[in-house]
Amino acid sequence: MSRQIAVDPVTRIEGHAKIVLNINDSDQVESGHLQVLEVRGFEKLLEGMELTRMPLITGRVCGVCPAAHHLASVVAIESGLGVSAPPKALALRNLLYAGHILHSHALSTFLLVGPDILMGLDADPKERNVFGILKMDPDLAKKVLRLRSIGQKTVEIVGGRGVHPVASVPGGMASEPTQENLDRLSEWGKEALGILLDLLPVIREKLGLIGDVREATAVPFPSLGLSNNGNVDFLNGTFIVMDEQGNTERTFSSEEYADNLIEHVMPGSYMKAVKLRGTQEKQFIVGPLARLNVNNGFSTDKANDLLKEFHDQGQPRTRMLDNLEARMIEMVHCAEQMALIAGSPLPDSELRSDIKVKAGKYIGAVEAPRGLLVHDYTVDDEGIVTQANLIVATQNNYYAIDETITSLGGHLLPQNNDNQLMNGMEFALRMFDPCLACATHAAGCMPIEIELRREGGSIRTVSRR
Repeated sequence: MSRQIAVDPVTRIEGHAKIVLNINDSDQVESGHLQVLEVRGFEKLLEGMELTRMPLITGRVCGVCPAAHHLASVVAIESGLGVSAPPKALALRNLLYAGHILHSHALSTFLLVGPDILMGLDADPKERNVFGILKMDPDLAKKVLRLRSIGQKTVEIVGGRGVHPVASVPGGMASEPTQENLDRLSEWGKEALGILLDLLPVIREKLGLIGDVREATAVPFPSLGLSNNGNVDFLNGTFIVMDEQGNTERTFSSEEYADNLIEHVMPGSYMKAVKLRGTQEKQFIVGPLARLNVNNGFSTDKANDLLKEFHDQGQPRTRMLDNLEARMIEMVHCAEQMALIAGSPLPDSELRSDIKVKAGKYIGAVEAPRGLLVHDYTVDDEGIVTQANLIVATQNNYYAIDETITSLGGHLLPQNNDNQLMNGMEFALRMFDPCLACATHAAGCMPIEIELRREGGSIRTVSRR
């Protein structure tokens, strides 16, 4: 007899969701699906706003990745105006963003998905959490919390605020850190690098213990990421699509995103999914693993060495468990960037270029911690946004998330361990580090069914499909 297993609510993610696993009459997993139950409709809220205020407003889309939206907005405005920020401003943005990625990746790797890796998928739920990690290894927990603190304080010093940065403005930066603070940031970068090099072998060892799970998280989709002449670059680059065999399938600019990406409404969910346009639409993956797949280098030494080791095990890699090691490598790069940028003289340039708003399209893209983020605004002659579209990383990964839930659920179901199965379904989602508050824009798409009953019997059903 067919049945359904549901995890509701899903824990240790950013947002509110439900996971459903459909099991057929032969007791095999038929399909898995993520249902995103919250809606924010931020795209509609942006209509009527002044263009130059968008970096401040869009930074409020999310409290977990505000710097990504803040900078995506700035990049979109500068692209639409054909303006480049001065070299000093670009260096400070990279410094700010290194802190942001470090903070976000540390949160995901060690506090959200970390308990599953460090303690095991079948660990007692009462212990399988951040408090369990504190009890199991206090020294490791302290290092993790220190990493997050370094990342967040970096965003605060360079961006003006730790949670919702304000310092990046169209044309450049509104302010710059004092030399004393730059010296402090450089030392923090070196400290973070030391912590990460201590923690990397621990993560690798734990991942090596669950080789069966790695194989069960294979998602044979193309990878999509930004590339700056073959190097990972979070704030600048060309869209690269690499197929499962490692061939470059297509390249395009942020201005061409709508010709290459198409959004779809998903059943029972407020989050839309994205596919590659074409005669046959294709699903794909974004995020740390995709970035490492489509690129062959970093601009920093240790991260570059680690990437070469990573590629020695195959390129591209399409097992979603490898997202965790990819995040570690990116954190190493960010720590190196902090030490390098803050420890060297900043470029001798102005901090900000003048801009003049005009009517037209404003499109920009950055690599958010979770993957590609696109901001697209239409602006009138008064400099007012008349239409906005945001394509957020978790939307891009929707099909891959469902694929991983289905695959890992099918692997764990025969083991007859309900605790492991239920947590495994959540783990399948956590590997992508989803940020659901960012990704829910669709309004009015959720099907609703109301059953009217009297004295135990059904009178009628009212539905919206």
